[in-house]
Amino acid sequence: MQRDTENETGKSINEMEREARGNIFQDDHFIFTEFNGLKLQQLVVCENPKTKETIMVFIKVENNNWHQFFLDVGFGFWQDWNETEIDDDDEEYNYIDKTIEFDIYNKTISKIYCEPHENNCQIIIELESNEKLILRTTEPKIFDSLSELIKLGNK
Repeated sequence: MQRDTENETGKSINEMEREARGNIFQDDHFIFTEFNGLKLQQLVVCENPKTKETIMVFIKVENNNWHQFFLDVGFGFWQDWNETEIDDDDEEYNYIDKTIEFDIYNKTISKIYCEPHENNCQIIIELESNEKLILRTTEPKIFDSLSELIKLGNK
């Protein structure tokens, strides 16, 4: 097991070595393989409190900083800003931890991908437990409609 050692700034050396990559994907088709075989530690949804729309999803996986993904203008976006914590100070949105509600803590990711879904696309996280987390539009026939995060399979 790799250990992070801290320097005088309090940041781990391993943390400092990672650079923010920004947009990793911005497309209607992609496969993100970096998390295959890793355990999901936390999943937080940024939600519009008025419409209940999922604006963005933050994912924390073992030995990695936070990544985020969302849908916009018919595309799926996957980003890595090398963030060690979520900036949830924006009072305009609700930040809801879905890890316990979806019962996904420490479940192993088998595949993450984005695929077309009618006039939009959807991002799917498949777990080895035969469960799926799907970020999709609520009305796939309507271009760029509101987004929602659902879980399929098991309880």
